[in-house]
Amino acid sequence: MGVLENGIPGPFPGTRIRRCSKEVKELATRADMIISKGGGNFDSLDEDKEDLRGRITFLLLSKCAPYHRRFGVPPFHPIMAHF
Repeated sequence: MGVLENGIPGPFPGTRIRRCSKEVKELATRADMIISKGGGNFDSLDEDKEDLRGRITFLLLSKCAPYHRRFGVPPFHPIMAHF
């Protein structure tokens, strides 16, 4: 258990499992629980949610109107969403 960078080279404001380092891919496959921080990860991991279903929890801040609408929270409200 620990905190890992995703291993994606270059600027990318999030995480896509298929672009991660081999270590992160293996750990994500075996993990019982994944905690992902930030809106960039929420947006980019959205495409990987089916593979991670029931094991991923997102921690983010409601910084934009799409998040306000999707989660029904006011601006800059903390969000914890489990998928």
